[in-house]
Amino acid sequence: MRLRKNMKRTAAAVLALSMAVSAVAAPASAAYICNVSQGSVEVSVNEKGEKTIKVGDDSVTIKMDGTKETTGNGIKEDGDGTEDIVITGDNTKPTESLNAEEENTSEVEKSGENTSEVEKSGETEGEGKTQNSAAEGEDKGDEPTSQELLAPEDEEKKDEQKPADSQEPEQTEKTSDQVIEYGQYDPEAQKEAAKPAAEQKAEEKKAAEEKTYGDTNAPTSLSESVQTAANNVVKIINKSKETLKVILRDLKVDAGNTNKSAVTVSGTGNVTLELDGKNELTGGSGYTGGRKAAGVVVASDDAKLTIQGKEGSSLSATGGAGTGESDNYDGYGIRAGKLDLMDATVTATGGVETEKDSNIKNSKLIANGGIGTNGKFTVGEGGEVIAIGKDVKTTDGKAQGGNALGFWGIGSGYEVQKGGKLTAIGGNAESESGDATGGNALWGEYGGIVSAGETTLIGGNAKSGSGKATGGDAIKGSCDYFTQVTVKEGTFTAAGGKSESATSTAANGNSVNITPVIGNDSKTQLEVQEGGTFVTAKPGNSDENGNGITGKIEINTAGGKIEEMENAQVVKKDDGTVEVVGDLVGIKQDGHSYELTVMEPTCTTPGKRIYTCTTPGHEGETYEEIISDALGHHFVEGVCTRCGAPEQAAAENSSSSAVTLTVTGAGDYETSIADGRYIIAVPAETAVLSGCLGNLRELKAQGVTTIVFRTQLRETALNIDSMLSLGVDDTLFTLTHSGESAELTVGGFAHNELLH
Repeated sequence: MRLRKNMKRTAAAVLALSMAVSAVAAPASAAYICNVSQGSVEVSVNEKGEKTIKVGDDSVTIKMDGTKETTGNGIKEDGDGTEDIVITGDNTKPTESLNAEEENTSEVEKSGENTSEVEKSGETEGEGKTQNSAAEGEDKGDEPTSQELLAPEDEEKKDEQKPADSQEPEQTEKTSDQVIEYGQYDPEAQKEAAKPAAEQKAEEKKAAEEKTYGDTNAPTSLSESVQTAANNVVKIINKSKETLKVILRDLKVDAGNTNKSAVTVSGTGNVTLELDGKNELTGGSGYTGGRKAAGVVVASDDAKLTIQGKEGSSLSATGGAGTGESDNYDGYGIRAGKLDLMDATVTATGGVETEKDSNIKNSKLIANGGIGTNGKFTVGEGGEVIAIGKDVKTTDGKAQGGNALGFWGIGSGYEVQKGGKLTAIGGNAESESGDATGGNALWGEYGGIVSAGETTLIGGNAKSGSGKATGGDAIKGSCDYFTQVTVKEGTFTAAGGKSESATSTAANGNSVNITPVIGNDSKTQLEVQEGGTFVTAKPGNSDENGNGITGKIEINTAGGKIEEMENAQVVKKDDGTVEVVGDLVGIKQDGHSYELTVMEPTCTTPGKRIYTCTTPGHEGETYEEIISDALGHHFVEGVCTRCGAPEQAAAENSSSSAVTLTVTGAGDYETSIADGRYIIAVPAETAVLSGCLGNLRELKAQGVTTIVFRTQLRETALNIDSMLSLGVDDTLFTLTHSGESAELTVGGFAHNELLH
């Protein structure tokens, strides 16, 4: 028995020693799971690169040598072989989440999570007995326990069956999904984090009772439990030079009526938020810094926030909203110094504000509330940005719609690169009795806008019951600082907003309105380069006021062109983008102005635009632009349904051996001629085109060089000169399409080498 006691004491000592050694041993990698449903989350990295993750009263610090220091019960790890930091959960359901976890935890799991007495590092040898083995064995006459009788190989198997927290010493203590509450990063907040748990809880309860969330007029009708849940937010601090990556996995944070942002990022280091699943972040309705709290806010203007997404993931970031109709101080959806989006889908309600450069690439950003920048905002290849100014409606007094895009710093502005797309719509304004002014699609001071992609700017509409109504401008700025509107490639469309007043004047917005400054001779450059088109559109039902390009603007088409449209209509597409359609009335190109006459296409002639110059000294000069192919005949039973012309057919008793081109296998088909190509389009998978080489020679005389035979699954091109080299005029040919295959015979011989 003494031997067994010594063996047990030796085993306990070995176990205690292994625990002590494990505190400094490099652990296996694992992802750290932080659940905001049970408290606030704080992730921080110091200047050395050491990471600290706090979840409620629990925390883990990962040292540079790989060792870990824990407080409380540590942080839950999933053992996936990474060291990712994952923030998940729903702070609107704290009680439900906690109860569900407790109900789903079995007695065995609970016992596996409980720390034994021997495992406690601060106990003496006399106290270092397990509650379930050593003590119970001695009470039963020191009979050997089942654990003591295990063979060495059985001991190994037993270790393999232990819970992960007993195999890995750094996970022996009870894990928790609780996270700590935090405010703005400052020394006082750090002192609060260092207080004893009991003191913290007492102060948190007091704070909840007093509801001191700063200067806010928001309602305080939430229950204490729900309000306490709203205190659970996320704080990320990076003071290192290395980028800190944090994964947001199906995360939902709503800060309620507090003045806290859902996610706050601070420190000088860059942070990447990787999206996994659907993430919803809503800032509190209390005021902070003159605005309501944000969905996501980055405290440092020098730190870059990158949001990147996994396939199927998304982020909805919403600023705190007001309750009054005249409240224009809603929180930002996202506020950052530098912002990059990569492969992400993001909706920012309350808008986006950036202090420095931002890049949107292979991503979609919807900014309800607009975008403002003090730097350069770039929409790169594969990027799509939709910015919408805030709508404002009042019963009396002035109503002013919000701007969709704004910039104000030296070197600031917007750039749409080739393959990018930008749509901006000013906010609408409506007043029952006061003046109403629509928001501008783009407003700026310094810099300007450059586009090589597709850009559409539309001013907001204005409606007033008894006051003046003024539509918003597509582009508005000060010619002191607004230096350029450059269209490099693609199409740039600018349309002013519509206006309506029941009793007073109404003026539609302008496509471009650069405000002149007295005594300043500077001009804004509107440059349209070769390959670019600038469309200036007048709203439908326009009057004589506004609508055009006005102000101190120097126009340089430089190989590109400016198209003028009237009676413009804004068509909203299913994907949220818009298209401006209207009647083209003229263009400006190379310093000349032209009026437009349109000729619609017929069966045999293409659609044309005929431009007649109105510039003094060049009146009457014209040029044409082909805008569509000839319609071609559409034959049904030998008669064209468009023009009524009969289809040419071979006369049965004709002395000539020549036959016309014939299509069999389809009841109807279409023909057209464009750019030297004679096109026969048949709405069938199988069809046969036949004729003689003499028919091809006649087509060549009309300027045709190529025959194109098009069925539903196949298109074949035949060079007429190559065909004519194979025989005389009465040589017959047959081209057969069957699904995706094609066969050509000329004079009874196969010539598939001519198929293209």
